[in-house]
Amino acid sequence: MTTISRNMLLLAMVLSGCNSSHGAEIPVSETNAFSQKVSFDIHWPLLNPEEKAATQKTALLRGQVTARLAEPAGEKLLLKIVVSLTRPSDETHRQFWNSSLAFPKYDWMRYVRVWDTQQQWLWPNLACLLRASGTERVDRYGGWDPGHQVDNDFAAVLIRKYDASGQESPGTKARPLVSAEWRSEGNPKADRQTIAPTALSDEFVVHLGGKQTAGKGEIRLWLIYADFLRAAIPRGWPKEPEFDGGILAFFRLDWANQPGHECQFGIHQMVPPESTRFDWKQWMNRPTKESEAEAKPRLTEE
Repeated sequence: MTTISRNMLLLAMVLSGCNSSHGAEIPVSETNAFSQKVSFDIHWPLLNPEEKAATQKTALLRGQVTARLAEPAGEKLLLKIVVSLTRPSDETHRQFWNSSLAFPKYDWMRYVRVWDTQQQWLWPNLACLLRASGTERVDRYGGWDPGHQVDNDFAAVLIRKYDASGQESPGTKARPLVSAEWRSEGNPKADRQTIAPTALSDEFVVHLGGKQTAGKGEIRLWLIYADFLRAAIPRGWPKEPEFDGGILAFFRLDWANQPGHECQFGIHQMVPPESTRFDWKQWMNRPTKESEAEAKPRLTEE
């Protein structure tokens, strides 16, 4: 069997067996894919990822989850994770984006419209549409919602870590990794009127254990948006709201390590088995229109 074939077999067994205590044993491999990526689409209204192959609907956003092992340093296994979201940038998609998110039934929408320098609504910096922090109408588009009495126009990534039996790590059970900060790809200083179609999340660092310690487990990642405007959620989605919003996408990353060999891992997109169980309102901590959101990120367990 070739090295590439052994790697593909190993990765397949990690994906199929690492989530269960009755899963297949993880074989030893001498080489490993250093980085894994999974692409996904976000539709509006949302679609169940198990059903999206049957539809020809245009995606509102295209995303990617990238996980990579940190460069060798010390005896710790560190996995770095980044989420990117991209809005297609041709004119047809711009018009589709605007028509899909117009929400004419809400009178206050006219107050949150923001135009780029070409006088085209919602065609500039995607990161400014997603981030929670920063000055309203300057660093971000989101504004105070007089109905909910909160500022809830933001997207966030939240990560929890579990062992092979499904028990959550104490380090993320009490304080999961979380961030609602986004930056424009290739132009971190882009303002809200800069046409920048790709937004990158903060980089998260997950500790998997020691390089010389046998182990396996899983990492669960939620991508949420904090205001669904009462839109319906897909079949099988958790019923619990996420700060009056919900889950845009969910991923499970399975990993396995054998001493003396590279750590193996792979990523699945799945129907979310549960909500984030996170108190978003407390984390945002913006009690009045005049106050700025705190929303302090937690990017590693240490």
